[in-house]
Amino acid sequence: MRKFIFLLIAFLTLSTDWVEYPLLQQKEDTQAKIKAAYIYNFTKYFEWINNKEGNFTITILGENAGLVGELSNMAKTKMVGSQKIEIKNHQLINEIDKSNILFITPDKSPLLADALVKFKGKGVLIITDKQGLAKIGATINFIIEENRQKFELNKGAAAKAGLNVGSSIEKLAANVFN
Repeated sequence: MRKFIFLLIAFLTLSTDWVEYPLLQQKEDTQAKIKAAYIYNFTKYFEWINNKEGNFTITILGENAGLVGELSNMAKTKMVGSQKIEIKNHQLINEIDKSNILFITPDKSPLLADALVKFKGKGVLIITDKQGLAKIGATINFIIEENRQKFELNKGAAAKAGLNVGSSIEKLAANVFN
């Protein structure tokens, strides 16, 4: 009888993992799709004055395989103006030489200060995904509000980065900082 109860408990535990894992994986993929769409659409609301030659580079600093995959899929069919989109993924800030958009994953957010110094005035749109980072220098920060993906905009950070901000993006932002 004990053996039967143990096997039943083991089966229920394993079957719960089989049910939950695909659901969790699907949620992460959905978040990656939403963020990739936002990132691509941000290209329509900012003007890169200095970075109009070569490929349009989007760099992910940190681990986010879902986002890298979604952006890579977009890069196959979409362009930014006349530029092809190139997706890069790095773990260290000093590995990044040129980028138009830099997305910093939550685990790499302590590197925001280094990124702000390195890319000041170089036309790099810095996007983060951790509460409070728009207030301290990220141009765009993803937030969840009312169970929906939204973003904050820091216009002062955009100016320091050397980016022109379209006026219509302010209406879309959940919060705007100067």
